[in-house]
Amino acid sequence: MAKNSRRIFVKQLTTLAAVSGVPLSPAKRAGKGSEKGNINGTKVPTIGSQEYAPPMSPGELKIDYRGMSCFIITASNGTRIITDPFCADDYILHPELEKEAANVVTVSCGNYAHCYVWAIGGMPYIFKRIAPAEIEGIRFRGVATRHLEMKEVGSTRPDLNIVVCFEVEGMKICHLGALGHRLSDEQAKEIGMVDILMTPVGGVSTLPLKEVDMVCDQLNPKIILPMHFRSERCTYSSWATVDDFLKSKKNALKFRGFGVKTFKSANLPSERQIVALGYPH
Repeated sequence: MAKNSRRIFVKQLTTLAAVSGVPLSPAKRAGKGSEKGNINGTKVPTIGSQEYAPPMSPGELKIDYRGMSCFIITASNGTRIITDPFCADDYILHPELEKEAANVVTVSCGNYAHCYVWAIGGMPYIFKRIAPAEIEGIRFRGVATRHLEMKEVGSTRPDLNIVVCFEVEGMKICHLGALGHRLSDEQAKEIGMVDILMTPVGGVSTLPLKEVDMVCDQLNPKIILPMHFRSERCTYSSWATVDDFLKSKKNALKFRGFGVKTFKSANLPSERQIVALGYPH
């Protein structure tokens, strides 16, 4: 009962912050050593730190799907970006991040399924804005859109959704967040060229399933990473599954188990490819 009460309180607090405009977290610089723990006065690396990561060469980018709209994006120099961290509940059964370290956290909207920044470790910058900002040498910018009413995840009324765009390792990445409509020509122009597109495909609370393809055609990415869909770990019965989205799709790859994949700027496909990543159980 106490756990459920805490969840309800967190959801209410998150929604209040979104409605009132109060920042979810101050934008702070990730200081040196912020990815390290401390045991008996001795600093030790966390599992997500660079010390445990396999070596990556320039031009490589690792993307780890954690469920819902949450990805951990790691550059070759160890810079980590986490998108849309979520608060788990009786329907969102993906394991939470449990203080995974990050340099930057991006937030698309004020719903607890997209902005649970308290799950992040270290002292990351929180990017939840339209105006561009350069953080850790990476230029982030937001494009103002709208999301639909989110009845399944707290009954959040239709409101602002921020499409987040940034470039890492020479690859232009676009995270659509909780986008709920087809893009206007002006919005598509603001987003510009996209190499890797992260798009919701659940068809409820976000883009209707029939409009996902339209948005993909508008942006013409080289790689599509589906997110925000129904599975055994996200049990909203009205949502579509990733297989519903992949039906009749060409050039689709589906990975089971842990959803970690490395991309290289020099090896991006010439034709559009869908990469459906697994997620941790």
